[in-house]
Amino acid sequence: MAQAAPQQLTIPNFDPDSPACMVKVPQQNAQCTATGCAIAMTKTATATKVQINFSCLPTSAPTGFENPASDMKVYPIKSVNGKGHLSLIDDMASSAGTPMQEVNFCLFGESNNFCGNAKIARTRRAAKSSEAEAIKQFVKQIEFISAGAR
Repeated sequence: MAQAAPQQLTIPNFDPDSPACMVKVPQQNAQCTATGCAIAMTKTATATKVQINFSCLPTSAPTGFENPASDMKVYPIKSVNGKGHLSLIDDMASSAGTPMQEVNFCLFGESNNFCGNAKIARTRRAAKSSEAEAIKQFVKQIEFISAGAR
């Protein structure tokens, strides 16, 4: 089966005077808009889909990875033509009554930073959970359009 062509998205920058983030995201198992993507999960996952919310920040804006909190697990990540960080934060005080985990990422580009976040059910091995792994694989397939990555 052929893999679907990536979808091009333009995410407005948080700073209206800074350039928008122009990226290609994988379309296979994902429904995307400029605000985020809903990714379909495998049958082994706890959830049927996970919503990733996007943001575009100026390169000068803090991303949270400069000085991570002690409870934040940070991993380096590379995408098609960018690099950045992915983090996992346990959210024990979830309003849903289920222990949750927040997944954050930022890919650092030349003219902006493309970031995203999602909440997933927390499991014992959350770093290896189907949901966290699906988000990680999704981020690895993101590609900056026009401006290169640093």
